[in-house]
Amino acid sequence: MRTGLSHWAAAVLSGLLLAAAFPKWDQNYLLAVALVPLFWALRGQSRKAAFWLGLVSGLAFYCGLLYWIVYVTYIFGRLPLPLCLGVLLLLAGYLCLYRAFWALAVNWGEARGFSVLWWAPVVWVALEYGQTYIISGFPWELLGTGLYRFPVLLQAADLSGVYGLSFLLVLLNAGIFLLLYPPRGRENRRFNHLPVLLLILAAWVGYGYYRLGALDKLTAVSPRIKVAVVQGDIKQGEKWKKEMVQKTVDRYGELTAEVKGSNLIIWPETAAPFFFLRTPDLTARVQDIVRASGGYLLFGAPAYELTPQREVYYNRAYLLSPEGKVAGYYDKAHLVPFGEYVPLRRLLFFVGKMVPMVGDFAEGKVGGVVSLPQGEVGPLICFESIFPDLSRAQVQNGARLLVNMTNDAWYGTTSAPYQSLAMAALRAVETHVCMARAANTGISAFIGPDGRILWQSGLFVPAAHAQDLPWLPGGSPYTHYGDILAWGCVIITGLAVILARRRRNRK
Repeated sequence: MRTGLSHWAAAVLSGLLLAAAFPKWDQNYLLAVALVPLFWALRGQSRKAAFWLGLVSGLAFYCGLLYWIVYVTYIFGRLPLPLCLGVLLLLAGYLCLYRAFWALAVNWGEARGFSVLWWAPVVWVALEYGQTYIISGFPWELLGTGLYRFPVLLQAADLSGVYGLSFLLVLLNAGIFLLLYPPRGRENRRFNHLPVLLLILAAWVGYGYYRLGALDKLTAVSPRIKVAVVQGDIKQGEKWKKEMVQKTVDRYGELTAEVKGSNLIIWPETAAPFFFLRTPDLTARVQDIVRASGGYLLFGAPAYELTPQREVYYNRAYLLSPEGKVAGYYDKAHLVPFGEYVPLRRLLFFVGKMVPMVGDFAEGKVGGVVSLPQGEVGPLICFESIFPDLSRAQVQNGARLLVNMTNDAWYGTTSAPYQSLAMAALRAVETHVCMARAANTGISAFIGPDGRILWQSGLFVPAAHAQDLPWLPGGSPYTHYGDILAWGCVIITGLAVILARRRRNRK
């Protein structure tokens, strides 16, 4: 089949519909149909055309989703605007390869008689799983995350993680496509798959209601802990200026006084913009603040340790006791490329970090927790909240509360802070514990174990808010068994390719 303008337009439309389904546009209902135009465009195409159609669709999606990269690199990276657009296209170009290979696989499977009803979801999840880990990983807004505003539909994530939600959404899109455009010669059988599709959807919704009811009963009898988040609203351009350090600490002290009496008070990532314990006067000021609060304080600060070879830097979260003593700390385990270190430095020697105050940061331990008298807490610093394996490891290590400490001042008023909040909600659902989110300029929030956002702050306003949260034991099928679905999809995809090649060689 010749690839016409209508096919390219359909591919672009599919990508734009998907982008519109995510924050801050939040037209989430589009998730059910956004892939239908791309399915239509792919039918009957050559492999080469399918690949390019998928690439174009993915490029439209990721440019619409990640446009905030231009803002970050222009304002804080101080790059010329053309280079900022180039950075966006480079990142979007890499990510859209996953969409291109998915489209190629769908086309390849169609030629071999595979039904898109099962083949398309399987390959989609296999590629999402690859996107989570390949080249440091960047699972930003995986398809299932778009359901964050629908608690009933979210609950299946406690079985299979966000990947299960993505599977179901692609299945739904494929089912609608087959109803509208059945294969040639099978028009009379277009409804054959409908009973199975409706049964799956009913099970999805039914499980959601069941799980919500079970969690409501569990939280009703659960002990409570009073947790507070403090949002200092310190501009990114001023955050590291020497004359602002004392003012920053004083502001956090004033806001912390508003939530006095909380069991745990949380400040954002690097809320203390100095080397804690190595800067005596500022360290003493923070200790005075925590003593006056009467609770534990979890806050972010850069740190370094001396080794025989060099100084090793960490993006650290310190836990201080009500007496002002260090009760524990957590070092960020998954660092931001080009923000906290430069990957492939020998090859990319001309690229600098966007946070040049210190050298490259070192990674901490995956699954690290800090201890309160009530139990363990799992800190997630910055974009660590987008990686399911990190929060899962913390809950496996006993965490009964997840804490996302972040600095989203980089993003201004773009959609990125809203997208970060949406992804954080999935981590709570997957692990059956609450999440407290403290962001420098917002969006700070409290999220229930069912993914419901219990409270959220505005953007670029100082805030201090305390909430009684259920202190749940945590743990879910996903916590215990992990990415069985994702690995299953990877294995099925691999086996399908191997068996098809063997069959071809025999012929």
